[in-house]
Amino acid sequence: MSVAMSAAAASAAVPAAQACAIGTPTAASNTWDFKGEANATFEDVQSEARQAIDHAQELESYTRDPDLSWQLHADLLLDLKGEINDIGSRLCRLEAIRRVVYPWQQRVIDQIVTTTRLMADDAQDAIVFGDAHRLELWLPTYQAYLVNLRHEAASLTRSVDKAVEFAGVSKEYQGLKSSLEPRGSS
Repeated sequence: MSVAMSAAAASAAVPAAQACAIGTPTAASNTWDFKGEANATFEDVQSEARQAIDHAQELESYTRDPDLSWQLHADLLLDLKGEINDIGSRLCRLEAIRRVVYPWQQRVIDQIVTTTRLMADDAQDAIVFGDAHRLELWLPTYQAYLVNLRHEAASLTRSVDKAVEFAGVSKEYQGLKSSLEPRGSS
């Protein structure tokens, strides 16, 4: 049994199942701007999801070269698991402020919850499979976990990309709207 994959399997957790630690407040949370905090957190999730896509694609490419060490798979799976856990940490904060954000932000949070759980499950399954079949990482079962991870990370990225774009357009709209209002009116 590989030490890296065993450690990963033992510590892999579905983000929604882990206890949420109180995180460091953001600038938005200090002003009680939870909608702004959600938008900033969406940007963080966007970055992590893009990294997860890259790692999932790289893992998929590893399956086409049977001469690569299983240790490369294990190391990259640990990196990917770390990104999923980072998204899970951000998700804890998003779930904590969910009830006070816009309805569209609530829907994005729900999408992040669902997709991150799927990613965590597939990462866990890939780790367990890799641990049991170190020399058979070319098998379709393992490849399916990696393809699912890539698709889920891409889906998460698309959802969060749209949310980040919408937040930016909304902010721009509000700025234009306030600049067109006559001075002294509310």
